[in-house]
Amino acid sequence: MVTGSRRIVSVQTRLFLLIVFFTWVLTLTFFMLQYARESQYKVTALDSRLQMVNSLVLEHVSDQGKVDSAFVSRLDSKPDSLRLSVLDFKGNVIYDTSGEPLKNHSDRHEFREAMRTGHGFTVRRLSSADSHEYFYSATRGRSVVVRSALPYSHSLAEMLRVKVVDNYLILAIAIIMTIIAWIASHSVSRSIKRLRDFANEAEFGNITNYTSSDFPDDELGEISSHIVNLYKILKDTASERDRSLRNVIFEQREKTRIKHQLTNNINHEFKTPVHVIQACLETLETQKQSLSPEQKQELIDTAYTNVKRMVALLNDLSIITRISDAPEHIEMADVDVSEIVHRIADDAKLCNSEQHIRVHVNVPPNVIVHGNASLIESIFRNLFSNAFNYSGARDINVDLVEQNGQFYRFRFADNGVGVSQEDLPRLFERFYRVDKGRSRAMGGTGLGLSIVKNAVLFHRGEISVRNGLRGGLEFNFTLHK
Repeated sequence: MVTGSRRIVSVQTRLFLLIVFFTWVLTLTFFMLQYARESQYKVTALDSRLQMVNSLVLEHVSDQGKVDSAFVSRLDSKPDSLRLSVLDFKGNVIYDTSGEPLKNHSDRHEFREAMRTGHGFTVRRLSSADSHEYFYSATRGRSVVVRSALPYSHSLAEMLRVKVVDNYLILAIAIIMTIIAWIASHSVSRSIKRLRDFANEAEFGNITNYTSSDFPDDELGEISSHIVNLYKILKDTASERDRSLRNVIFEQREKTRIKHQLTNNINHEFKTPVHVIQACLETLETQKQSLSPEQKQELIDTAYTNVKRMVALLNDLSIITRISDAPEHIEMADVDVSEIVHRIADDAKLCNSEQHIRVHVNVPPNVIVHGNASLIESIFRNLFSNAFNYSGARDINVDLVEQNGQFYRFRFADNGVGVSQEDLPRLFERFYRVDKGRSRAMGGTGLGLSIVKNAVLFHRGEISVRNGLRGGLEFNFTLHK
């Protein structure tokens, strides 16, 4: 595999070469040790045989160094062509079966070893007497050193030759180990190759075909599977992050759009009462001499009504702004919803007594919610206000329809005229009015039901609205405990 100008050796090749290197180093080391051990064994065996001969000869040599020639002749007549020498402790040759005069042998290795340790040998050395190579073995007696020698004939060479049968077996084992090393390196490298392929494809985002079962059942396979799973988790996390980022961007744009829309709506909503107030004050200022007291009072009442409408609008905007922009600064405490509902219902009946609307509250005592009392009050106050001002109902019902360990579910219903099906989805929009003229005449700001929805959502609840089976509107919402 080549990347640019750099040649990369695969893991399988490096692992295989490493195993083969150590295998052959061990094999050669064992081979040499075995060869040396067997060779030493054969030399030692031959030396032992000659030492026995030397010991026999020593038994037939007198203390003065006189040799029993008859005994030596019998030894010399053997097929091995054994050659015997008797030397004094100074290395001078006293007797030699060759019959030829020999020089001093004190410098010979086998003689020095015999003098030092009692016996010694030399595996192969050229004889100065007959120019043949011999195997020498020397043994020290009480007064002389006996040295035996065997010529390096074919039989002796065959005797000392190390058999290669065992060595061939060692080589065969080494070759088998090499094959096993290749198989093992191939098996180990499967995970790495698969992981490399995964990395190459992951670079282009194409990892759908990889699973944990694609890797071998070993440690490398387990690590590779973990890497694949971690990459998939990371990719899913990155995708989720990108999706969340897109949602955040969308929400920010939506908030910006809503703020622009809210600003436009506020300008529009404030423009009418401001113009009315301005017109009333200008009339009072320019025509105060010609206006009757009744006309002046009517202009003042009109201006005051529009001022109250602006104050109500500002209050509603303040509530929505608190919920939308600074929810973390809204105080939370245990709130008795039952007490709030009954109090608002009593206030609504008192303030609208001329309408003769019957209010039925079916909420038991001690309905406790952890939330903000002002926002919970705004939920029910705006629902009552909406029902009294726009529903045309004869009855209003407030019921606690469900409760469990997590939330309370309420139903707020009237038996009025309801709204058209196309208006239902837009009832919670800011400044949306079903009957714009009537809403403004009643002093509404167009924010009441939007406040209701945002306050419910702040308390981790849900709200929905529908036309009731017997007419009127039915609001269903939850407040979490």
